[in-house]
Amino acid sequence: MAKRGETKEKILEAATKVFFANGFEATSVKMVLEEADVVTGSFYHFFPSKEALFEAVVERFLDQYTQKVFAILGNETLSETEILEQFMVLLQITSRDYFESLQGDRLHWTVQSALHERLVSSMIPPVAAFLSSRQSAGRIRKKLDVDDVTFARILIRGFEAIIHRGPDMPEKEQLRRELLAFWNMLIEV
Repeated sequence: MAKRGETKEKILEAATKVFFANGFEATSVKMVLEEADVVTGSFYHFFPSKEALFEAVVERFLDQYTQKVFAILGNETLSETEILEQFMVLLQITSRDYFESLQGDRLHWTVQSALHERLVSSMIPPVAAFLSSRQSAGRIRKKLDVDDVTFARILIRGFEAIIHRGPDMPEKEQLRRELLAFWNMLIEV
């Protein structure tokens, strides 16, 4: 007999697979249970609804990424430019790796949209904290007179627009130059 944690993990793994293949709307609890090979009672023991399960799948997906963001932005030994460059590399690598490993071209648009918005939203608090701590220490100065959370949103959405531009994606070095130019347009180091 499977332990409670193992059963929950089986459900989460099955749900990830089924949601990513079919999207939220086309996925039923029954489909997840069949994929996980568990009984209905097991599902409702851990998750009150399909919505709660989807939320858990998205949270699980983002945990690894946000830990990496915090590690980079919290590294006091790096200069602001080094942090920015590592952050840019993380954005690029994560986008490519997740797209390939999750067969992004086959992900349902509802899953793509939910993951993307959660990913962007998960970056706002660590970026805002980074901006606040570096500005308080006198290491950077924002060129816009807005609060740190708003500034983090502007910075992240700007990076996002530069990185995710579709089929006319520039080569890596040009992309790096454009991201640095955007950073320098908004921040004095």
